[in-house]
Amino acid sequence: MSASPERARPRLAALDALRLLAALAVLSYHYTAIDQEFWGHPATQEFPQLSLLTRYGYLGVELFFIISGFVILMTAYGRSLPAFVASRISRLYPAYWAAVILTVLLQAFWDGGRSVEPVEALVNLTMLQEAWDVTSVQGAFWTLWVELKFYLLIGVMLALGGVTRGRAIAFAILWPPLAQLARATDADLLESLLITSWAPYFAGGMLLYLLHREGPDLLVLLGLGMNVVLALQQATRYGDAVAPRHSDAPVSQAVLAVLVLLLFAVVYACSTGPLSRVDREWCTAAGALTYPLYLVHGQFGFFVITGLSGRVDSHLVLALAASLSLLLAWAIHRFVERPSHGPMRRAITSSLTRR
Repeated sequence: MSASPERARPRLAALDALRLLAALAVLSYHYTAIDQEFWGHPATQEFPQLSLLTRYGYLGVELFFIISGFVILMTAYGRSLPAFVASRISRLYPAYWAAVILTVLLQAFWDGGRSVEPVEALVNLTMLQEAWDVTSVQGAFWTLWVELKFYLLIGVMLALGGVTRGRAIAFAILWPPLAQLARATDADLLESLLITSWAPYFAGGMLLYLLHREGPDLLVLLGLGMNVVLALQQATRYGDAVAPRHSDAPVSQAVLAVLVLLLFAVVYACSTGPLSRVDREWCTAAGALTYPLYLVHGQFGFFVITGLSGRVDSHLVLALAASLSLLLAWAIHRFVERPSHGPMRRAITSSLTRR
């Protein structure tokens, strides 16, 4: 069997670097734009100029979802269900367990963090706490529940005969409208499973992968256009109704629209366009830090900010909070993710395929 097109391509180093930029955007939003008084007052008062930009940093999550749609379809293409499950579990859980344990230890002696009971901390280790309305030890963990439901949908496709081009196109085009139909008819279970709010981002990322894999195609382009429009609608509605609950800095609908278009454009540029030819080791290294950085940046950064704000220059505090988060991310990647990923994936694959 000849190599599939995506395997003939080098690793998409620019896409790895883009993932770290998304994580840093979320970090900057949490440190300088959210309406919580870790600085002793709202962060936008501490950084009135910087927050003009960072108030849009929450869109780093939307960028993660687009990239996830791209990468997870690439991961599932040509793979069996056991191989896909083993890949996802071994990728997600070791770093996550480390982040949960470190955060619980931090919050055992820091009363400024999120207080959870011992049983709630154990539930956090499953990554399923959102389903039981259990408080996550890190605020950013809510996106992991969204990701798990996306993996479940891809797993169902694999279980029903595997990922093919036709199935991937049909899924990416039909999924967002069906999810919205579930919302409109108050079908709560279906709406939750189909992750209605975020479906256009994942589906758009899937179609960007098909463009990367096989080149331009009218149906793929039409489906991508539809999902971009639906993502614009979601982003502007979120900017009106939800974003003000988390930050006292208003966002511009026009800026949101431009940024959402740029999110899709930059993923295309890094995967298929001119930046796809970038081949730098530092990009891959940056990508490796993304997931653990996202997991730990919240409570550990807030710990530094709470302890030093008012006594040290705020920009230095910001740099120290980010540096601690990056250091922890590197340690988790170096001493947890790298040693455990391969053996864990092989063990799970063996368990799932054993007769």
